[in-house]
Amino acid sequence: MGRPLLIGLHSPYWGSTLGGGEKYLGVTAEAIRDGFPGNRVEIRGPVPADRERYESVLGLDLGGIELASVNRRVTPVHRLANRMTPLRPLRNRVLAAQAARSTARYDLYLAMAYRIPVHSRARRSVILCQFPYRSREGVGEFQRVICQSEYVREWTRLYWEVDPLVVNPPIDRPDEEPEWALKERRILSVGRFFAGGHSKRHDVLVEAFKRLCDGGLEGWRLDLAGSVHREGPHRGYYERVRALAEGYPVDFHPDASLEQLLELYRRASIYWHAAGLGSAKDDPEQREHFGMTVAEAMGYGAVPVVYAAGGVGEIVHDGTDGVHWESFEELVDLTRLLADDEPRRQELGEGARAASARFGRAVFKRKMAEALAPLVEELAAGD
Repeated sequence: MGRPLLIGLHSPYWGSTLGGGEKYLGVTAEAIRDGFPGNRVEIRGPVPADRERYESVLGLDLGGIELASVNRRVTPVHRLANRMTPLRPLRNRVLAAQAARSTARYDLYLAMAYRIPVHSRARRSVILCQFPYRSREGVGEFQRVICQSEYVREWTRLYWEVDPLVVNPPIDRPDEEPEWALKERRILSVGRFFAGGHSKRHDVLVEAFKRLCDGGLEGWRLDLAGSVHREGPHRGYYERVRALAEGYPVDFHPDASLEQLLELYRRASIYWHAAGLGSAKDDPEQREHFGMTVAEAMGYGAVPVVYAAGGVGEIVHDGTDGVHWESFEELVDLTRLLADDEPRRQELGEGARAASARFGRAVFKRKMAEALAPLVEELAAGD
């Protein structure tokens, strides 16, 4: 029997960000640990990661998985580079170079790709593509590309001229049916509070809820939950959204734990999603790449009311397990109709719950292990 394989996973955001990409990477590490026992699995990022916080916030099980970092701590230079937009290209180059230098030690290396080019000198290499950058830099150094949605796959084919696999992200979906009678008159939206870029458009959601309240909607509340970015261009964004909601029944849940999020999902009757609204058609990166929180809310029977640009349209089928909207006015009008029609909410909620089964964590881990198995088998055979 050969030596254990050293399998490494890397994201330039691991250690500093707690979002869907980090959950995807973490559960991929779980899938490798459980699917290919006896090997070493390591997640590496630019700065040290707080194991307990990643497990608590993202619902990860990192037992038996090693955590490593290129730098021993976050320095003032890191903070300055993050705050100053003109320094971003230089920062990205430094992060890419740092990541590449550590890859030769791995038998199998999985690199999370989003905006920053990836490179590898490992024996076998895989790109976990959140969204492709527009050059083909480094792509030829990898044997396989795995995307999160058909939407991302379409743009990866165009930009990188490869045919990737699709493994949809994992969600935390309860085994038991929702307690429908305990659903409250609450609208929920979950997403990181940050400005610009791939923003979740909390401002639009607050304005829509205010319009509903001013139009006579009574007894409903809006819950907004997510981690808060407070540095650089994001400074003050969360506070601005809070100020926008002042005087209305809007509840904020900054940096909510996984347990708090799951309780919000259980109580919510409607789930709102507006990521990608206002983005130009020629800027596909700014649209929702998949929509993990949408799928999670569906697992708890909340009716998704979504701006369906990007990958969200693959999750929510209009009129069957949720509702699509294309304008601010449609968001308001369609939500008002649902708020006034409890039987319809129940019908769509049941459809959403059923549709979410294909995104469960066990499904993800099986599909990811199947995608990686040929490479692991080649390495184990000594190729």
